[in-house]
Amino acid sequence: MDKLTLTEFQRMFQGAVNNLYNKKQLVNELNVFPVPDGDTGTNMYLTLKRAIDETNKRKPEDLRAFGKAICDGALIGGRGNSGVILSQILKGFFESLDGKDKVTIPEFAEALISATAVAYQAVIKPVEGTILTVINTVSKKALSLADKESDFFSFFRELLKTANETLKRTPELLPVLKEAGVVDAGGQGLVFIMEGMLLGLKGEIKMEKSFEESIEELDHQAIGGKLKFKYDTVILTEVPTIDPDKLRKQLEQFGDSIVVARSGNLTKLHVHSNEPYNVMKFVMQYGPLKEARIENMQEEQEEFLAHNKGKQPKPIVRRAVSIVSVSQGKGFDEIFLSLGVDVLISGGQTMNPSINDILAGIAKCEKKYVVVLPNNSNIILAANEAKKLVKDKVVEVIPTRNMVQAIPVILSFNADESFDVNISRAKKILSETHSFSVTYSVRDTKLNNIKIKKGDVLGLTDDKIVLKGKNPEKVLIHLFEKNKNLVKDYELISIYYGEKIKKEDAENVAKAVEKMFPELEVEVVYGGQPFYYYLVSLE
Repeated sequence: MDKLTLTEFQRMFQGAVNNLYNKKQLVNELNVFPVPDGDTGTNMYLTLKRAIDETNKRKPEDLRAFGKAICDGALIGGRGNSGVILSQILKGFFESLDGKDKVTIPEFAEALISATAVAYQAVIKPVEGTILTVINTVSKKALSLADKESDFFSFFRELLKTANETLKRTPELLPVLKEAGVVDAGGQGLVFIMEGMLLGLKGEIKMEKSFEESIEELDHQAIGGKLKFKYDTVILTEVPTIDPDKLRKQLEQFGDSIVVARSGNLTKLHVHSNEPYNVMKFVMQYGPLKEARIENMQEEQEEFLAHNKGKQPKPIVRRAVSIVSVSQGKGFDEIFLSLGVDVLISGGQTMNPSINDILAGIAKCEKKYVVVLPNNSNIILAANEAKKLVKDKVVEVIPTRNMVQAIPVILSFNADESFDVNISRAKKILSETHSFSVTYSVRDTKLNNIKIKKGDVLGLTDDKIVLKGKNPEKVLIHLFEKNKNLVKDYELISIYYGEKIKKEDAENVAKAVEKMFPELEVEVVYGGQPFYYYLVSLE
């Protein structure tokens, strides 16, 4: 095969998204920091899936329209740093191919060179040993092969070989990877995309969805409005004679969203219906039930809608700007709204909002000037890309890396001063703000010369892991002891405790801190954050 047409590109990209779906958890587990934020694979998959969804929606009839759909979908769907960089790779690639109906190997190689250039431009401080290194090396290899190779299958195999070799070298280029004993997660994601493209071109890749993933997707689609079928029913039975296809057809009499999966003698089924006990009675004709679960989705939905209704902003602070803030945790939602934040975007650790989510938040703002607080290092790039797409407002991103950093920034805005003055002061305050956090390890690793085991409680100073322990309160107190010289120069210590922490435990920590720093004011606030036991700000 010496040329690629629309048909081949469609197969390649479907193969890429399917392969990345099947292997996204492997990418997630490569996160350098062992904290619960390993979502690189998920971010890249959701970015690419949004691109594919856009092609399915538009049904392009030529390669130019296909490329535009891919780029538009990836751009608005970009999540996390890796997803945004992937969207820029796709943008540069298809810009080079604009207007072509058939693509030769030299043209494909030139498109990879363009993809590399655009991706590097998107990152303020490009770092080698990352996804950027992989795409850069692959593009150079493609260019060197352009006049030698005449078959795309052979060409792709050579590129994939180069990509894997480069990926293996990433720990030598980025010391933090070497210390953690992993390759770059974004680079691995790109390798899986290339692998999937080759498999897709050959017609050898399928998406492997688990039973749980299938029903999660169906249940998510059910949210919104009055439900036709309000009971979610999951049944496990041990009958070796059940025909899954026949059972699936028979269950249609009771409802929809039907999934039937077999594993050995076990059969697991899922159905949305209004007659859950009739479903159970029907299945029992095949044999006894091992497990059964019934949930009222209508009640869950009404609670969900009521909770989100409570999130509607009630501006109580006079400002000349609108503020959009990413938030995670019921307590922080309430804190941000009480401070006059105009729009909350749900997200943070393990759940990065897309560029489109941020755009939608900006669009809800009534004022001309808008400030975006990403509150996570993996959301800053997406926020900056969203800023570029806004035409009717003046948007500034303050690069907050956690939620406690956002609070003094929000309080700094003054309605009597210009937007530029406010932004300058906010950035200065951010640069002077320090924070502590306490979370847990999700895997064994070594980082900053600390041997870490899965389940260890970790203490971080300004996002850097500095100690470990077994008890969240003891680790937090140890953080204060380790940073006495830093803490004594501040006036206020705010301790935000998470959803897994009891109020009395947080208050006991505060008492210990007050004894350590009697001249400082210490406050305890419920943050409700799901993945961090404690977040602490020094102001």
